Amino acid sequence: MSAERRCEVCGGASTDPLYEVDGFPIVRCRDCRLVYVGRSPTAEELAALYDESYWEDPETMGYEGYAAAEERKRHHFRTLLDRVEGLVARGSMLEVGSAYGYFLDEARSRGWEVRGIEPSPHAAEHARRRLGLEVLPGPLSETSADGEPVDAVVMWDVIEHLHDPRRTLEAARARLRPGGVIALSTGDVESLSARLHGRDWSLMTPPWHQFYFSRRTLRRLLEDTGFAVERIDGDGVVAIDPASVRPRVPRLVARALRSRPVTKLARRAGAGMIMFAYARRR
Repeated sequence: MSAERRCEVCGGASTDPLYEVDGFPIVRCRDCRLVYVGRSPTAEELAALYDESYWEDPETMGYEGYAAAEERKRHHFRTLLDRVEGLVARGSMLEVGSAYGYFLDEARSRGWEVRGIEPSPHAAEHARRRLGLEVLPGPLSETSADGEPVDAVVMWDVIEHLHDPRRTLEAARARLRPGGVIALSTGDVESLSARLHGRDWSLMTPPWHQFYFSRRTLRRLLEDTGFAVERIDGDGVVAIDPASVRPRVPRLVARALRSRPVTKLARRAGAGMIMFAYARRR
C-alpha cells in the first residue's frame, strides 16, 4: 500500500494500514516504522484547525480551556525549563508553537531573551496582548532569521501537529548556534499505553495530530537533521491512558499505576506515554 504522502523520517512510500480514525487513514511506514496520517493536508488546512474553539471549547477536540489551565501549565513548564537549563546556559530562546506564551513568560522571568512562533492568530494575539511577548506567525521554515543565533529552541507538544516536521527541524538547526539545544515533547506511539489503546489512544486524533513518533523514529529524524540526541525522558504514565474514552486497564489497577510512587519510579526509568527529547546541534 502507498500513502498519499511519503514518510517524513526516511522518505519511503510503502506503508501498512493500521486504523481509520474519524475518516482519516493511519498508516505505518514499512521501512522505518513511523506512524502517520496517510492523507496529506495543506499547511493552510492545518492552520485553519486552530481557531479559538480549539483552545477554549470543551466540545472541540483539543485543549479544554487552555487559559483555565494556566497555573498547572506554568508549573509544568517550570519543570521543563529546569531541564533545558541543565543543558545550556540562559541566553536566547525561540519557542515553536508558543500557544498563549506561558512557557516563554516563565523563561523571560528567569532572564532569557525570548521570541515565539505561533500560527494560530487567537493564541498569538493572547500572548502579545496579555503578556507583551514577541510572537511571529510562522511557519519557522519561512520566518526570517534576523539577529544572532539562539541558544535554545523548544517545541512542546508541537511536532505531531506539523505539516513538515523535517523542514521544521532543519530550520530549527539553522537558528541554533553550534552546540545549542533543541527540546521537544510528543506522544510515544510505541509506549505501553499507546499499544494497549490502539485507535482509542487519546493522542490518536487526526487531523490535529498528523505524526505519531516512537523513540526510534524521533531519534532518527533528529540525527538526520543535524542533532546529537542527549537523552529522551518519559512522563511516567505507564499502561493507562487517563484521557482515553475506552480504558483498557481495570479501575483498581489504573489507580495503582497512577499513584505518585509508581509514576515517580517510571519517570526515573524514562518510561511513559509522553516523551521529552533533548538534543544538541552538531
